[in-house]
Amino acid sequence: MERSSTGQTSASAGVPGVVIETGRLRMRLLRDGDLGDLVSLINNWEVARWVSSVPHPYTEFDGREWVTRVQQDHATGRPRSFAIASKETDRLIGGVGLDGSTGDDSEEPALGYWLGEPHWGNGYAREAVAAVIDYGLRTLGMPTIRAYTDPSNLASQKVLLRCGLKKIGEIDLVKPTRLGARRAPLFRISQREFSP
Repeated sequence: MERSSTGQTSASAGVPGVVIETGRLRMRLLRDGDLGDLVSLINNWEVARWVSSVPHPYTEFDGREWVTRVQQDHATGRPRSFAIASKETDRLIGGVGLDGSTGDDSEEPALGYWLGEPHWGNGYAREAVAAVIDYGLRTLGMPTIRAYTDPSNLASQKVLLRCGLKKIGEIDLVKPTRLGARRAPLFRISQREFSP
């Protein structure tokens, strides 16, 4: 097990996939047993309206496909997609990854995340995003990480800014957001700017 200067731990020996831990959260492999929580949490319109890449309504079939995809990602030993689980209960509360949509077909690694509505307002999004940025820049050696949001998703924009990403402009989206926006604010962080 490795402990970074940010207090996160990651382990892969004897554990399927990589685990990133923070004070309250565990970013880990999605398990078959997470399916019920996954479908229940992300099928909520208040969550899905901000995540254009996720089908809505979200079915068990969609969930099974996603669980399988994340499990295959973790089998590589250098995963980019994680379940966000409460460290206390190990129950799924959201998802985070560095394989999100870039919005404009860029090759740059793209941060994406979502959190189930019952878990909003507790700082979990910031905690998970900061940990995965640290993992991407320091462990995977990504030179930069980008993210974009629906222009009206101000809460997500605040999370990105608090995690050190800077708004660098706007992009024309290949596919509009679920709420119809065709342009979106673009955020980026680089290894040079990163200070855990």
